Amino acid sequence: MRRTDALLLCLLLLALPAIALAEALTARAIIERTVDEVLMVLGDEERTVSQRRLALEEIAHDRFDFRTMSKLVLGRNWKRLDADKRDEFVDEFTTYLANDYGTRLDRYEQEKVAVEAEQPKPRGDVLVKTKIVGGVNNGAIVDYRMRKKGEDWKIIDVVIEGISLVANFRDQFKEVIARSGPEGLIRKLEEKNEEAAEA
Repeated sequence: MRRTDALLLCLLLLALPAIALAEALTARAIIERTVDEVLMVLGDEERTVSQRRLALEEIAHDRFDFRTMSKLVLGRNWKRLDADKRDEFVDEFTTYLANDYGTRLDRYEQEKVAVEAEQPKPRGDVLVKTKIVGGVNNGAIVDYRMRKKGEDWKIIDVVIEGISLVANFRDQFKEVIARSGPEGLIRKLEEKNEEAAEA
């Protein structure tokens, strides 16, 4: 299975805000409602790819906890950055994700998502398990780790066929951090994002 394509779909499928969801809704119920909303955006042929990407990027900021994801990706290196540098890393990492996966929007093949189970995890987190139905990734198992932030559930990791998004990026960034520290990683992400913007 092509994990990058599956990850694109997974990120986009959950990139919708809570939309004034009632506090009583479980993490699973939020995922179910969100999937329906995102599939409507992806299937809207009247929008260009750029318009769909822009809409989903805006919504993603409300559904994902990119700060917690950034902290998990950096691990102990998070403490090596001051407050301003942490903010900078969150911004650059979020933009990097959007650039990396937003370019694959045209690979959406009318897949559906079946929400199958909800499991409690440590620290009060919840794992919502789903399966992709249809397309080249048919049958792929996708888990969304969610954590309460205030009154809302936010996604802090996506696990595709046992491969964690957070762990995957932590491994990718390890070599850069070893050579030039977390500040060097920020500079590298800035360069990649500037290249993407020029393209």
